[in-house]
Amino acid sequence: MSEDSLSIQGTLAETTVPDLFRSLLRSGETGIVSLEAIGRNDVIYFNEGKIIFASSSDPDMALGEVLLRGGELTLHQYNQAMERLVVARRIGTLLCELGYLQPEELLRALERQVSAIVLNAIPYRTGSYTIEFTSELPTEIIALQLNTERLILDGVQSIEYWSLITRGLGRLDRILQPVPDADMRTYSLELTDEESHVLSLLTEPGTVEEVCAHSYLSNFVTCRTLWALLSVNLVSETQGETVTEQRAAAETEYELEGVVERYNRTYEAIFSLVFQKIGDHIYDFMDRVVVHLSSETTPYLSGMNLVNEARIDFDQLLNNVIASGSRDYPTVIHNILNQLLYGWICEIKAEFGAEMEAEVLKMAEGLR
Repeated sequence: MSEDSLSIQGTLAETTVPDLFRSLLRSGETGIVSLEAIGRNDVIYFNEGKIIFASSSDPDMALGEVLLRGGELTLHQYNQAMERLVVARRIGTLLCELGYLQPEELLRALERQVSAIVLNAIPYRTGSYTIEFTSELPTEIIALQLNTERLILDGVQSIEYWSLITRGLGRLDRILQPVPDADMRTYSLELTDEESHVLSLLTEPGTVEEVCAHSYLSNFVTCRTLWALLSVNLVSETQGETVTEQRAAAETEYELEGVVERYNRTYEAIFSLVFQKIGDHIYDFMDRVVVHLSSETTPYLSGMNLVNEARIDFDQLLNNVIASGSRDYPTVIHNILNQLLYGWICEIKAEFGAEMEAEVLKMAEGLR
């Protein structure tokens, strides 16, 4: 885990893997999900809410084994490759050298391996997880172009554990409806007949039980499909949840202002430290800090000027977030504050080195 990252930990008895993925997908976070379950460790890499790579300690999830299982390697080819494989060499490169895999096929083979790891991890019922939020992923991973939503849908639809489905789906009386852009997104997701059918039953908001009553699918499959649609944010809870969110928003606005002020005090301290080093050049430095923000985050800073010791204008920030239509603005604001902090840490490390980076990390420790 890098020193300039924040992380959360928990057990899979309290949540589900699809729900962990859903939170990263919805917030567009960059992070690393580590899962310890049934004697193995899986690591899934997200870049701005999209799965781009995965690895596993499970030997059956290695590239050679995945290709053998899929019929893309013969037993003879597999054995030949294993005999020649040494620790310092990648199996993919070796397969290409042996002529068993064409170079242009290697990326597709890696995509199948990563998909297999993710699909294998989604049904975990017990174990532990760590999510490390970071601005930089390891340089050695290969960023793959995967359809994250389709992968999650397929993973949930393969689950046969009712205990896991009910944990993910929650109360049967919760009222669900499609999200505003659901129709547009379904074209790129290529929903199955089952998924399209269940989604069509929510032309009007309805409870899980009401959807089950009108579905031609079994109640088990209907509930599983609803959870799959929830997991990729095609469906969300409404009414009761909306009222609760509005009440919580009023109650937490004051608390959020306090959070922003704590970050502002840290930004001021970092600003002062850097100013002592480079004087007025700090304003060019801050321009580089802002570059680390994601394209989704930058618009939230509209109308703000960070020249006042890098402080964030809470009222302007809150207005920008609310104007964006975001319902979960506490999460959005926390994400913005952390991205700015990451930007400072990354630029300080690049400009001044590890010693000053450690000093800034100590300043930020209280924000974790």
